[in-house]
Amino acid sequence: MERGGVPLTPFNSLAFNYRGGESPTVDPSELNEPSVSYAEFLDKLSANQVTFVEFLAPNGDKAYATFKSEDSSNSKPIRIGEGYPIEDPQGWSSPAFVVKAVAKAKVPYKFVVPGLSDSFH
Repeated sequence: MERGGVPLTPFNSLAFNYRGGESPTVDPSELNEPSVSYAEFLDKLSANQVTFVEFLAPNGDKAYATFKSEDSSNSKPIRIGEGYPIEDPQGWSSPAFVVKAVAKAKVPYKFVVPGLSDSFH
């Protein structure tokens, strides 16, 4: 038996079959603001081009990244959009994995409560 071309074994079958392997992510057609894809964000994170990330409380289902600009200053925060994981308490999708990646890269981050922060004006 295979899933996505990968043979299923007793060691990987739970992950591949958990809730059908579906993971909810941000749908870019529903965004009404400038954004970068999650893949682009991860590329910039790996290239040490992310200077700060703000996650919106409580789960971090929305996140805004600040990137280094070409003149070494910081740009304005931009929404991490297409492909960004949304919290799914019944599955494996969670912004917690993004927080972990940001922390591992030693990039400063914080959680803000919508309406109580002026970061996104």
